[in-house]
Amino acid sequence: MMRRGPAFRPLASRGRRAVVAILVMFALFSAISVILSTRATARSKNRATVVQVAARQRTLAERYVNDVLLALRGAPANPRYTAALLRKSSQALLNGGEAPAVNGDDDETHLSPVSDRLTRRQLVQQGRLVADLIASGNALLHGTALDRDRLTAGEKIDAANGVEQLRIVASLTENVSLNAARTIASRTDHNISNLMSLQIVLGIGGLLVALLLGGALVAATRRQTAHFRSLVTASTDLVLVFGRGGCGYVSASVATMVGRAEKDLLGLGYADFVHEDDRSVLETVRANGEPHEFVFRMSNRFAEWRHLEAHVTDLRGDRRIRGIVVNSRDITERVRLEEELTHRAFHDELTGLANRALFRDRLDHALARSARSQDPVAVLLTDIDWFKQVNDTLGHEAGDQLLREISRRIQRALRPSDTVARLGGDEFVILLEGTSEQEATELASRVLQRLRSEPVEIGGRDLVVGASIGMIVHPGGAGESEELMRRADVAMYAAKDAGRGRVETFRADMMRDASDLLGMEHDLRRGLEQGEVTVHYQPSYDIASHTIVGVEALVRWRSPTRGSVPPDRFVPVAEAAGLIHELGEFVLREAARQTVRWIDDDLVGPDFVTWVNLSAVQLSDRRITDTVYRILHSVGLETRRLGFEVTETAIVVEGSPAEQARAVLLDLHDRGLAIALDDFGTGFSSLEHLRRFPIDVIKIDRSFIQGIEHDPKDVAIAANLVSLAHALRLAVIAEGIETEGQLAQLAELGCDLGQGYLLARPAPASAVSALLAAQRTPASTTA
Repeated sequence: MMRRGPAFRPLASRGRRAVVAILVMFALFSAISVILSTRATARSKNRATVVQVAARQRTLAERYVNDVLLALRGAPANPRYTAALLRKSSQALLNGGEAPAVNGDDDETHLSPVSDRLTRRQLVQQGRLVADLIASGNALLHGTALDRDRLTAGEKIDAANGVEQLRIVASLTENVSLNAARTIASRTDHNISNLMSLQIVLGIGGLLVALLLGGALVAATRRQTAHFRSLVTASTDLVLVFGRGGCGYVSASVATMVGRAEKDLLGLGYADFVHEDDRSVLETVRANGEPHEFVFRMSNRFAEWRHLEAHVTDLRGDRRIRGIVVNSRDITERVRLEEELTHRAFHDELTGLANRALFRDRLDHALARSARSQDPVAVLLTDIDWFKQVNDTLGHEAGDQLLREISRRIQRALRPSDTVARLGGDEFVILLEGTSEQEATELASRVLQRLRSEPVEIGGRDLVVGASIGMIVHPGGAGESEELMRRADVAMYAAKDAGRGRVETFRADMMRDASDLLGMEHDLRRGLEQGEVTVHYQPSYDIASHTIVGVEALVRWRSPTRGSVPPDRFVPVAEAAGLIHELGEFVLREAARQTVRWIDDDLVGPDFVTWVNLSAVQLSDRRITDTVYRILHSVGLETRRLGFEVTETAIVVEGSPAEQARAVLLDLHDRGLAIALDDFGTGFSSLEHLRRFPIDVIKIDRSFIQGIEHDPKDVAIAANLVSLAHALRLAVIAEGIETEGQLAQLAELGCDLGQGYLLARPAPASAVSALLAAQRTPASTTA
């Protein structure tokens, strides 16, 4: 047996050294491989986590938009908390740290700072867009203007309103998050490819180590791929990939939503679940990869149409995809909220009818069609009679209930093609197209008949609803909506002036009258300021003793341009313009002051009463009692020295006693002021008024006094009225006495007091003072 000689020892030694060198080299290569693999795996894991958190950012952005819309609607939502999560998550993505949990099935995630320049730049942009999104939401929530100069993506925002602007900024935020995720994924794939190349090179140096390291790499790659697949599978986004043969891939979320297996949706099977109006858009996307963003509807497993917002990415040039990727998310709730907000913007919240803005838009379109077709257009402006009194008496809830019932009745009286809107308060307007003046008049009459057809039960009371309608018929051709509305308004006020509860068609002279009334309003305001308005007094005589026992204060206006304007002309203007309260206070204060002067001058007796007229508008204001008491207190006049005259029409609302007027009169009467019912016998339900209202005096209307000398019917009516008043322990004043025969007949009937031109005409205070001084006798002071 040959022994190993010295010559072999160096070889063996070299072999051992070579083996050791190889083993060292293998170990070194393995160590290097392990280190590189570990670092690459750590980077890939961190990038995968960044992708996961970036995906959460998209969920948070969508949640924040929904929270803002819910908060605008008044629903319980906390957009401020969602905004805090967005900021914290964005900061963690950029600088590392703990990213907050979003859903109940995830935890806070630790992130390392991003070192890649491209990714970091995208995350910085994402952070700025998050700030823009929150700023846009805050501006929308607080109803303030957004400072566009401070927005990072300001040049991209071109919205017409706050909600659209919020959607645009949210979409930009989500797109940047998606791009960042794609960049990270691309970097990860690139690193994985480099790492595999390194393993092949190292495998040349040592097969065993290469295989071991390759196995470890494959395992890490599989785990990473599984992680990405889990993210895609668990995502609520719906992903479809279109290739040459139709749909080549659908995510599990799509199959879950439609309730069908994935294989049933491949090819062209997806089209069965897309709304037929949206299929052409999807076909365009499948063929051209455009548009890049669109909204389509897809039916879910409950046969409900869901609105999906889609983002399109053309990856036909990517050999790994070779298709067009459509990434969608469900925005149905947001669409519904936007539709509701839009509906509320153009419809009356109380009645559900079109509001002023929508009606004006429809009227403009109707006039545009009329300009082309020469078809007539009619506008009917409807105002509910006595609605303010109902509102003040029974409360706003009862008024709202009445308005809803009125809107239903008006709708039932119209044709399907007609438009009705509520302009606000108790004003409704009707638009008729292609309708002649006769047809429009018939329809307006039908509306009035429907409103009066049966009483409306409100607050336990039956109210008969009346309305005044002003109508304008545009014959066809070009027209202006503003002019039509103005003319309909003039016609409506003409209907009110004519007695309410009627239809008036606009005439040219109405506009002149309206212009004159507007000028009269201006002149009356100036007249009150410049002392053009004065108070005259008409004495009331005791018929038996022929002495003055009171006066009626009558307002007079002498304008430098209009001359002497009668009260029946300017008092209605004052009521319509809201001047009646100021005018009434002026008359009351002047009458009270003058009465104090007569008392101080010892010209009147202890039972002397000054009467002041109260209108229906004044009675509708409960503050009138405080105003009266304040004025009397300021001038030092006892309440028993003052009385108020009210007409029957002032205390009646559509045939039912006005509780508001009754409450005011009771309050005045309880404070010691006398109440007289003027024009008694000319209205309706007069006996009911005497029973329910605190009346001290009734004034027989002049229409019954004129024929009392020769007409037995007038004599009988006057006699019965005097007897009725005395039976109720009320005093009686006869108005309009102009002849000695009338005065003698009233004395024979036992009438207490008289007033008329025969006795004394209305005169300034100085003239009445002369009359009082002339009759100053011991007998008159006890009258």
